[in-house]
Amino acid sequence: MSMSMHLLASGPGWRVEDVVCSAGPHDRPFEEQHDLVCVAAVTRGTFEYRTADGWATLVPGALMLGNPGACFECGHEHGVGDRCLSFHFDPGFFEEIVASVPRARRMTFTIPRLAPSEALLPVILPPRRPMTISV
Repeated sequence: MSMSMHLLASGPGWRVEDVVCSAGPHDRPFEEQHDLVCVAAVTRGTFEYRTADGWATLVPGALMLGNPGACFECGHEHGVGDRCLSFHFDPGFFEEIVASVPRARRMTFTIPRLAPSEALLPVILPPRRPMTISV
């Protein structure tokens, strides 16, 4: 298994990475830990995400949610590899974001993911090229 992380952008209190994992069913999950608040958009592949807040199968279009300091495991029982656009926020910076959202009260996530949303899919997933058939 290999994982690559490519920094796409960063600023005071945040960073965005392109994360590609090549794990598959033959690779055993291992414990990892979120260093910052994490919101990662799955853009390719399927994997299982386990945290103290629950378990979820993540598919393209889903958002993985992670609290700073929280331990987690990812498994690839049903396929090989995945790719995520991963947003990381310092807790103080994230607190400022949450404070600006009307009716938002929590600074931590209590669920492991948000399911794919039709409204977000065009933003998260790359456009599909039309298929052409030659005869």
